[in-house]
Amino acid sequence: MADNDCTTCPELLTRLGAAAGGMDALAALIESEMVAPTMPWRDLLPLLATRARNLADQARGRY
Repeated sequence: MADNDCTTCPELLTRLGAAAGGMDALAALIESEMVAPTMPWRDLLPLLATRARNLADQARGRY
């Protein structure tokens, strides 16, 4: 196996770790809204979509 294998790349691991933390936070938000809603679904869904899109960008290293 090559030394530059991306599965061991520290930058990749950092980005994916941060994205995983964001996914945990997103899941917690969804769960809390299912138990005790704080906003209508029509307002919540765009927020969830934006957060998911931002997490995908973060995992790709776009910011």
